[in-house]
Amino acid sequence: MGDGELAVALRDGLDRAYLTLCDVRPVEMLAAAGDCHPWPWMVIGDARALAPDVSSWLSLHPVLVFWQGPAPPGLPAHTRAFERFADLAAAVEAALLVDVEGVRLAPGGGLTMPDGTHAGNAGLEALVAGHPRPVFAPARDFRGAVAALRSHGVALRLARHGGATSLVSAQGT
Repeated sequence: MGDGELAVALRDGLDRAYLTLCDVRPVEMLAAAGDCHPWPWMVIGDARALAPDVSSWLSLHPVLVFWQGPAPPGLPAHTRAFERFADLAAAVEAALLVDVEGVRLAPGGGLTMPDGTHAGNAGLEALVAGHPRPVFAPARDFRGAVAALRSHGVALRLARHGGATSLVSAQGT
């Protein structure tokens, strides 16, 4: 797709209650990500190249990366690349609907917890939406996720292996 078409196509096809789309050029990406607090939990792109600082930034935060076409070098190991737009859109839609032990993305942002309350944690949002795939990011960025799961009595824990973090059942641990 050409410049800006990816965001328009996603905006037209996905439930806007669960996402905010920002159509930015690769050179504007860091500034746009900086406007999200603490960071966006998902980035979708189709650029053929990214500035090294963008790739580095994405690798330093728990951010799901979905890409149409070949992914540029330097993106995190959990980046998912799709040749066809339909496959990309289906994967994004599926990510918005994931339910892990009653934890799911909430309309308007954050998460709905099994007890019916709301929690806001970008790292946990990425882990839930990416489940069961792991997210590669520094462990420090998941501390709030651990606290959110504990404070809501959710039977999940974070498992770390080789720089990857994933959600697993806490039953039997």
